[in-house]
Amino acid sequence: MKRLASYLMLSIALHAGVGWLLHEFRVKPQALAWQVPITIQLVSLAQATPALATEPVRPALQPQPAATAPLPEPAVKLAAKAITPKAEAPRSQPAIAKSVPPPRSKPLGEPRPARSERAPAAPPARPTAVAKSGPAVASTVASPPPLAPVVSLRPSFVSPPPPPRYPSQARRRNQQGTVRVEVSLDERGNQLKLTLVRSSGIESLDQAALEAVTQWRFRPEVVDGRAMPSRVEIPIEFALTANR
Repeated sequence: MKRLASYLMLSIALHAGVGWLLHEFRVKPQALAWQVPITIQLVSLAQATPALATEPVRPALQPQPAATAPLPEPAVKLAAKAITPKAEAPRSQPAIAKSVPPPRSKPLGEPRPARSERAPAAPPARPTAVAKSGPAVASTVASPPPLAPVVSLRPSFVSPPPPPRYPSQARRRNQQGTVRVEVSLDERGNQLKLTLVRSSGIESLDQAALEAVTQWRFRPEVVDGRAMPSRVEIPIEFALTANR
């Protein structure tokens, strides 16, 4: 019984599907019948197009006989003839030469010297500018003389200078030596430059001496109650004692 019921359901579904498809096929021809008048309008446009195509053919044929090449040729010949008579008339040139001398009149020469007189008037303004710059240069030159450094025999310190650090590698190798360093000071006692005047022959000792001097604080050199920039040479000795 269950199989019969399932077969009946399948047959009903198939019949329903076939009926729906037939219904759709019947509806479609009606839509095609409504599109028939659109095709008639397209036919009328196709008939109008050949009429338009025939009209431009006639003007295309007319310009061919109208365009004649011999017409521009006489115009060129006439232009050539018009040019030749102008070249044959050289008599106009002497007339121009005659007209040149009359404009040479004395009043033209008078304004020219007036211009030359105005030109020399411009240079006197230049020395004034030079005169103004003169005192400015003199003022700058006058300032450097008091900045001449003075050579100091002994350095003067604000506080006792700390001794330089003895390099450990030089200590292990029993390396000793004396380094001479020149210090350039300004009028306030500030260090301007350090110069290694004489090396100890050991790079580590030279470097330790320069590092130590950079930390020292100096007093300015006083000459006649006035602080002056100075240069002083300082010997720094690295020596190992017997007790290590």
